[in-house]
Amino acid sequence: MMCIRKPTEQAVREYIWQRQEQPFSYELVGGTSEFPTREALSSDERFKSYDIDAKKVPLGYGYEVFQKGILALKGWKHFELDWITLLFPETPIEEGSVVAVLSWQVGFWVLSFCKIVYVINETDEKAQTWKYGFAYGTLEQHLEKGEERFVIEWDRVTNAVSYEKLSFSTPQHWMSQVGYPVSRYFQGKFGEESCAAIQRAIGSHSAAVL
Repeated sequence: MMCIRKPTEQAVREYIWQRQEQPFSYELVGGTSEFPTREALSSDERFKSYDIDAKKVPLGYGYEVFQKGILALKGWKHFELDWITLLFPETPIEEGSVVAVLSWQVGFWVLSFCKIVYVINETDEKAQTWKYGFAYGTLEQHLEKGEERFVIEWDRVTNAVSYEKLSFSTPQHWMSQVGYPVSRYFQGKFGEESCAAIQRAIGSHSAAVL
């Protein structure tokens, strides 16, 4: 949804309410849950028409860093950027929650709505890797359609903690189709900067590894 004026808080809350029961705008709902990596997702024929993006950065080592990463994700710190904002960061990370994202792009306010598809909380004592995260999917009037997953991962063997973002998307609005290179620029920009935002939130300054 493109806006000339910045939408008011009341208007956005009404939009969120209206979208509580709205279906996802794409067919492969939950698709990111089936694949651990970009390569695995790209190899599936069902996703050939989608752009697939992934980014993974190190956050540090140990259980404490893992917990800090979880708190950062729950606090939507990966959206604390100077051009994009997750409105109402108190929104709970639970299946069915509708989230509103407001960004400033090429002279317009872009208001986008997504719904959380699933939540990951894997902390089995016998498991080598612990994970916490979630994925959300686009709703109608989003400029794109698709799904995005955000995960904090702790490898208990190497003790390394990382943040990973994986998504598949394709233009939904005619403006993102016509302005495809610009849309891809902003998608790439968000990928890079969301990783940096998580690192800042937990006090890490490591470089991206993917």
